[in-house]
Amino acid sequence: MECIVLSAYGYRLSVSPKFGASITRLDWSSRTGCSVPILRACEDDQLLANRPSPVGCFLMAPFANRIDGGTFSFDGRTYVVTINHPGENVAIHGLSRFASFDVISQTASTLSLMHCYRGDVFAYDLVQECRVDPSGVSVQLTISNHGKRMPFGLGLHPFFMREQRTQLQFCASTMSQSEERHLPARFVPSRLGPGFSAGTQLNVLDNFDAHYSGWDVRQAVVHRPEAGIQVTLSAEGAFKNLHIYVPPGGDLICIEPVSHVPDVHNRMFLAEYGNINILNPGDKLSGSMGISVSSITT
Repeated sequence: MECIVLSAYGYRLSVSPKFGASITRLDWSSRTGCSVPILRACEDDQLLANRPSPVGCFLMAPFANRIDGGTFSFDGRTYVVTINHPGENVAIHGLSRFASFDVISQTASTLSLMHCYRGDVFAYDLVQECRVDPSGVSVQLTISNHGKRMPFGLGLHPFFMREQRTQLQFCASTMSQSEERHLPARFVPSRLGPGFSAGTQLNVLDNFDAHYSGWDVRQAVVHRPEAGIQVTLSAEGAFKNLHIYVPPGGDLICIEPVSHVPDVHNRMFLAEYGNINILNPGDKLSGSMGISVSSITT
């Protein structure tokens, strides 16, 4: 499955247009020429053999994370989307994750891809624009509503590499406490959770999952002393919230910039922490994520 590679300013970014415009690799090289993996890498045979995919970063649209029962009500009607995680009875990560995208434009350091989706519930065009420049890598999603008035959301789901002493640092005012199926039940002050504002070592948070709002600075920093680097994630536009997932196993951390709370379609009592966006026909919603890497001394 052919990938497109952007390479400039020490970054090497690989994207698969035919597999949901997913990022399949992101590496960074220091001035000494040492290459360090930033996102989880996967090969073509892994793309073909795995669902869900093992990619480094995938997009989420026209909703991020989960919808309970694959059902929601809006404007007096009930809508149903496919349950793609039957074990937990949820629709998860949107409708474009495995779609084939068309190349709109491409240069040595930029790539623009588009997916046109026309379904019974949602109808939209989704554009992903990737860029590598001196400030780092940026990924922007823009969704255009080509159907009836509907609630829309966006997100990106990167899998960052980590080592034993990796720390994560960011500031947010509130965090979710979830039900058994990772659906938010309430929000509490973030000080009641891990101390991310001062930096938390990730090896003590195996299988941790929480949604954060009040992420006003919109930055998160991953300190990787074993690799001698610091990775900074930033967000703009619709990406006002942050979802953190620490998978079991000890080598990955998901830092997901998103536009809304999981299942807020059905949990409007949580809307103050990150509501869905109502798009009329022709309206657009856009959000972007930046990733920059720098060397640190240990």
